[in-house]
Amino acid sequence: MTSAPRTSTTERHAPPSGPGVHVALVLLAVASGAADAFAFLQLGGIFTANMTGNLVLAGMFTRPGWPATVAGAATAVVVFAAATWWGFRASPPPRAGVRYPRRSIGVLAATAIAAQSALVGVWAAVSGVRGGTVDLAWSCLLVALSAAALGVQTVLAKRLSGASGLTTTFVTGTLTSLMEGIAEHRQGSRLVQAAVVVALVAGAVAGTALAHVAPPVAPLLPLVLVAVATVVLLRPPRR
Repeated sequence: MTSAPRTSTTERHAPPSGPGVHVALVLLAVASGAADAFAFLQLGGIFTANMTGNLVLAGMFTRPGWPATVAGAATAVVVFAAATWWGFRASPPPRAGVRYPRRSIGVLAATAIAAQSALVGVWAAVSGVRGGTVDLAWSCLLVALSAAALGVQTVLAKRLSGASGLTTTFVTGTLTSLMEGIAEHRQGSRLVQAAVVVALVAGAVAGTALAHVAPPVAPLLPLVLVAVATVVLLRPPRR
C-alpha cells in the first residue's frame, strides 16, 4: 500500500502572494520604524520592535540611567516574546496553493491594532497630565503595549512572507536574505525586500518628525498604517 506523498517544507511554507501582500508588508515596515522611533525618543530610549537593540542596551551597564534602561528593555523583550508566541499559536502557517485564511489575518491584525490603540489612549492621557513626560512605571506599561502590538505584527508579516526571509520589525534578516539572493543569483522578492528596508528608515524619519512637532499624536502613525495594511489584506479579491 503506497502512502500519500509528504508535503515538502517549501510547499508548507509557501507565502501568500500578490501586490496587496507586498503593499501591506511595506506599510507594516513603515509602521515598525515609526513605532520604534516613538518608543526610543519618548519612552526612555527603548526599542519595541528591535529586540536585538534592547539586548545590547541592557548590557551597556555604564550608560546613564542604566537601571531604567534594563527595566524597559526587559519589559519589551518579555512582552514581545510572549506576543509572538501567542501569534504563532493563534495562526496556522500558510500552505502552497491555498489562500491564506482571512480569519487568521484578521485575528492578528485586530490584536495588533487593539494593543496600539490602547497605547495611543494611555499615552494621550498620561502625557497630557505630565506635560509630555512619563515616569518609569507608565513608560514600562507603554513599552509593553507597543511591544505586544509589534510582536503580533511580526507574526503577521512572517505568515505573509513565509520562508522568504522577510521581516518588517527588524530588517537585519531581510537585508541578509536580500544580499544572499543577489550574491547567489536567486530569484526572489528582491524589490519587496529592498522596499521593506527603505520603508523602515522612512517610518523612523516620519515617527521622529511627528514626535518632535506633535508628541501627543506621535503613536497614531503606526496605528493608522497597520489599519491601512489590514484593509489592503482583507479586501475581497478581484474576480
